[in-house]
Formats: sequence, structure tokens, C-alpha cells
Amino acid sequence: MKIIFLGTGAGATFGSRRMKAGIYVKGEKTSVVLDMGTGANFKLEDIGLLDFSALFITHLHIDHFNGIFDHLVQRKLKGLQTLRIYSPKGLTEVLNTYIKSGNNIYAEVIESDLPSAEIGELQIYSVKGCHSIYDVAYVISDGKKKILYTGDTAEPCEDILKESEKVDLVIHESSCIDDCSKWGHTSLKQLMELFPRKKLILTHIPAQIEDEIKNFAKGYNIAFDGFIMDV
Repeated sequence: MKIIFLGTGAGATFGSRRMKAGIYVKGEKTSVVLDMGTGANFKLEDIGLLDFSALFITHLHIDHFNGIFDHLVQRKLKGLQTLRIYSPKGLTEVLNTYIKSGNNIYAEVIESDLPSAEIGELQIYSVKGCHSIYDVAYVISDGKKKILYTGDTAEPCEDILKESEKVDLVIHESSCIDDCSKWGHTSLKQLMELFPRKKLILTHIPAQIEDEIKNFAKGYNIAFDGFIMDV
């Protein structure tokens, strides 16, 4: 599988140095996107990857889904297939609000507590995260390798920790250095204690403290917008 990081900024990120959350995952024949915060949709346009098979949303905080609506406009303008979106409950209501206010957009939204699907050769399932609102983390497998994308979560989170032992790569939020658990996030110090460095990629980083995180986490894989990794 190939992973392209579309947006690696946290919700608190200011400016465009790091766009909001989103990753593109490509198998041999199929591609999906996990989360689409503001700016992640622009990165898809910049690299010419608008036509993917499905979108999976971890939770309904703005920085994880706000890029969807402009993306749906672009899909319509280019005559692309209807996008299928898998999400925890609540996204349909938000999308319908946009439609009712006059926006000519559409998506097929499949809501459930634990979204899952088989998209081509990719198997995707979710486990419950530990954020300030209901959220899930996603596991993606192509039958050869397995990736865990945590979305937002406060560690230690039992289901996520269990899944992390079974995967080849953990893409984990890193929203602060010391302690941000009261906002439902995980600190860099916690990540360094809980996960093996060799399988960890840090994302969801506030651009304002990016340099501090880089200095503190020397030797760790720190994602940036446009970063590509083969798994």
C-alpha cells in the first residue's frame, strides 16, 4: 500500500503550513481517503487524485470533515462517480443542511457506530477511539500489510492499543508534547512510551509547535503534507 498524507495539522493549527487531517491510501487497484479536513481536499486536487473509491470519517469535529463539501462540488463539476462516505452517525444531517441551503452536491453516506467495508482489495474496519466526542480509528489491510489510523484519541485507549499490536504501521495523532488529555488528545511523551518507534508515524501536529515536536522526537517519523510512504 502507498500512503500520501494530505493534511497533517491539528485542529488548533493556524495558517496553511499544515492542512487539516486527511490521508490517501492506495492499494494495487483501489484507493480510499481517511478524513478530509480543510485543505486536505486541495491537496487531492494539487496531486490529481480526485477520483478515489470511498471516504472514511473518524468523527465529526470540523478539522476532520470540513473539506468534504468543496470536494463534492469538484466531483460534480468533473462528472465523477457518486462518492460513498462511511462515518459515525451525524454526517448525513450536516450534509443535508448544505443541500437544503441551496448547494447542489450529493454523496452516498453510510453511517454506523463502527463503520467497515471491503473496497476492492482493501478491507477496512473500525474500533472505538477515546476522544472528547464519539470517534473511531480505522484499520486498513490489503491482505499483505495492515495500517492503523487513529484519528483523534486520548491514550491509553484500550481498543486502539490492542489493534496496534496487530498492525505494521500506526499513524497516530500527536497534538501536544506534555498533556492534552482534557481535550481528548494524546501527547508526544505518551506516544513514545506506548508505541514502538519503528512502526509509528506522527501526525495531527499543531503547526505552531512543529519545531518543538521535531526537536523532542528526533529519530521518529513525523509526517508532513505531501509525505509519501510505501508500506
